[in-house]
Amino acid sequence: MKYQITRGRLLTTSMIVGVAALAGFAANAQTTASTTAAPAAQPAPQDNEVDAVVVTGSLLRRTDTATPSPVQVQTNEQLKAQGITTVADAIRSLSADNSGSVPAAFGSGFAAGSTGVALRGLTVNSTLVMIDGLRNASYPLADDGQRSFVDLNSIPFNAVERIETLKDGASSLYGADAIGGVVNIIMKSNFQGMGADLSVGTSQHGGGDQYRFNGEVGYGDLDTDKYNMYLDVEYQLDKRIRIDQRGYPYDTFDLSGIPGGTNDNPGAGGSTYYGQIKRATMGTAGDISTGVALAGDLWQPLRGCATDAPLTTDDGGSYCAQNVAKLGDVQPRQERVGAYGRFTIKPNDNFQAYLSASFMQSKTSTRGAERSISSSTPHNLSNIVLPALLSNGQLNPNNPFAAEGYDALIRYRFSDIPFYANYTNRMARMVGGVEGSAADWNYKANVVIAHGWLESANHGYISYDALIDAVNNGTYNFIDPSKNSQAVRSALAPVLAKTSTSDLDSVNFQASRDVFNLPGGPAQLGVGGEFRYEAVNDPALNPVNDAQGLGNARTIGNRTVASAFAELGMPVLNNVEVNVSGRYDHYSDFGGNFSPKIGVKYTPIKTVALRATVSKGFRAPSFSESGDSASQGFTNFSFANYPDFVAAHGGSEYTKTYSLSNITAANPDLKPEKSTSYTMGAVWAPTRSFSVSLDYYHIKKTDVIAQASAGDAIAAYYAGEAIPAGYVVTADLPDPDAPNALPRILSVASPYINADSLRTSGMDLNVQNTMYLPADIKWTSDLNATVLFDFKYTQGGVTYNYVGKQAPYVLSSGAGTPKYRASWSNTFTRGPATMTGTLNYVSGLRSIDESYQGDDTCLYGTAEFKCHTKDFISFDMTGAYDVTEHTTVYADVLNLFDAGPMFNPANYAAVNWNPTYSQSGAVGRYFRVGVRLKY
Repeated sequence: MKYQITRGRLLTTSMIVGVAALAGFAANAQTTASTTAAPAAQPAPQDNEVDAVVVTGSLLRRTDTATPSPVQVQTNEQLKAQGITTVADAIRSLSADNSGSVPAAFGSGFAAGSTGVALRGLTVNSTLVMIDGLRNASYPLADDGQRSFVDLNSIPFNAVERIETLKDGASSLYGADAIGGVVNIIMKSNFQGMGADLSVGTSQHGGGDQYRFNGEVGYGDLDTDKYNMYLDVEYQLDKRIRIDQRGYPYDTFDLSGIPGGTNDNPGAGGSTYYGQIKRATMGTAGDISTGVALAGDLWQPLRGCATDAPLTTDDGGSYCAQNVAKLGDVQPRQERVGAYGRFTIKPNDNFQAYLSASFMQSKTSTRGAERSISSSTPHNLSNIVLPALLSNGQLNPNNPFAAEGYDALIRYRFSDIPFYANYTNRMARMVGGVEGSAADWNYKANVVIAHGWLESANHGYISYDALIDAVNNGTYNFIDPSKNSQAVRSALAPVLAKTSTSDLDSVNFQASRDVFNLPGGPAQLGVGGEFRYEAVNDPALNPVNDAQGLGNARTIGNRTVASAFAELGMPVLNNVEVNVSGRYDHYSDFGGNFSPKIGVKYTPIKTVALRATVSKGFRAPSFSESGDSASQGFTNFSFANYPDFVAAHGGSEYTKTYSLSNITAANPDLKPEKSTSYTMGAVWAPTRSFSVSLDYYHIKKTDVIAQASAGDAIAAYYAGEAIPAGYVVTADLPDPDAPNALPRILSVASPYINADSLRTSGMDLNVQNTMYLPADIKWTSDLNATVLFDFKYTQGGVTYNYVGKQAPYVLSSGAGTPKYRASWSNTFTRGPATMTGTLNYVSGLRSIDESYQGDDTCLYGTAEFKCHTKDFISFDMTGAYDVTEHTTVYADVLNLFDAGPMFNPANYAAVNWNPTYSQSGAVGRYFRVGVRLKY
């Protein structure tokens, strides 16, 4: 893996120029190839050869699937051609997925093991994910203890027929959470035959072996046999990639090898396997947590160093400089197994009924650096000492200064207590439905029962009470940890386990019919209603705050929602369509809300369509925000903006970057977030095989639910001013090296509030083309790109623009908000052979967040590489060959040019890289081979 990532710029430029030239050629090309364009970009059919269908974002059946709202479609075949094997990877490949999305690689996050999508950068709780137009239960854990979302890993991939993404506000039909858009996953419903897909993969740089199997069988045709039975089973194992399997600088916090870099390795403070001690006395007699360093004494190793942790000295003394970053994961181990089945009957053309059931289990195992005696929350261990005398009066064998009568201030990492977590997430879902036509009405009714349960088991967190007992009694051997018994280790780090659940039960009914005639054709009316029950029960993992360094969250809540909605589609002229819709939702916990929407499509000529929408939306407060809930999280805090504080402490270890605790309590008085959305766009489709769409969007959210910014309270504390109302600032224990200086902040507590507003705007481009080249080569091209113009958050009268920045730091898990995202896929087919190349692009970021730090300085210093993240460009190549009509072999090379990830020291979800947008760079070049069978 290389540090500097600059390759690909010439390739990108030439490919963009190439697509522009080829698009111009395709506009005039004569071809008989069938279209692969998404429905939102297709021209209207010229006759009745296309059946009327219902597309995402509408209740109405139509043959012209180009609605006033932009919709992007990904078919199962297209996704497999790109080497995509999960629903999560499919949706997160969208250029509209932006700030706040949840990557599976973030193993240390609140929602570890899950994956979520955040259209328009409005975080995962503002994108509605549905299956066959129906809601699913949320992941039992909220992202950052606040944001509820549907885990994409809970949806079987092989049973997916297509994914429709509505890139427009849709609360007028679907209710809450559809502010940023809607992802509707359409499952297979009339499959005949048998199929199997078996593949294995591995990374060039080691680790990440993948084993995958999908099998499906379908019997019966709805039109001829009047029934269909379908069953899909899936298994996928992705093995762990260890950080020590990757190279510099993605395996260390020591960046001194890069010009302008420094050593921010926590191991420099002595929190290593080898320990670090200095002479001290107890501030309070008998209390080993109140140690004060002996004036002028220097740190020294507790025991001898090793070759992988050489003896190192600085102004504070000496220590064994161990690289603890190597103890984590690039990719957690994840095993997914599931099944989906559906039985459908269609006794006549006017009625059909179905029953479907699915079960998905996802097991995720994450690993990290063993815990240490340096954690500051919920109890500060910085002043803990090894006493000279144990509780029985004997000299302490763990304290080299005991014979001199001194206590020993200690920093230490528990090498014999592995630190890891296992998450087993299960989602069971059953849906029954009927649909048909009667008395000129087309109707549909469904019942959904969904239940998710997540078992969490965390190993290696140190118990504060057990640690105090072990130090006082001498039961833990710090000098030679190999001599500790398993009973001693288990007592010091008991397993922390819990089961969290989520439920969604709903009844949904909708119907549509022609109501009157207009010059452009019959107007259609759609009406519907929904009643649903939602519940979450996520108990605290650390209820008595005994486990050290563990972020805590508790969410308990339930409610009912009753809704009514309607849509009127009016072809007022042959070339003008007006669509009006609205929905009223009543929540048992906060009241009602009405969301309207109007859309217009104008077709001045046969090949051009102009479209626009205006809509209102809302997001109901989640149980984490307004229920019986509270959360505690940690962010890396730097004293770069507080030089006086650093000087007062003499630049001691106490002033280095550390984990600041943020505590947030639920607020039952919260109002729902409201939004106003505008879209304007155009579709040009001169042939059935070529189309271009360009859409502008503008979304403004008001009453944004957020934690009151900790920045004001932090600034007031270090300025010696009164803490603003509503905040609680808890000071840490004094610096043992400067006990009379102002202590640093241990935690900042504040409630969720309805902040001022968030405004975002941007533009989406989609270019699709299918044509034949010489030598009978079929070429299909699909370009999707998104640019953000604004992403402005206003709180307390101050507006911050996050576009192109490592912000919002807390809400995006340090992932940031890139200005540009793009994906360009090209497939070439000749006879039995198919090859696809996919170019992925994410623009770089400035590593600042003014709303968190208070000014424009970089979060981690002024070196250019720390202030700016470079663009990330990767290229995937996949190929397949039909050996027979029943057998296809294929091979994928992902990240073909082995591009390294976005070098990003400010991102706290990984070691110096950005996993949200460039995880494939951390994995490196990846190979997969497989075989597909179909009968």
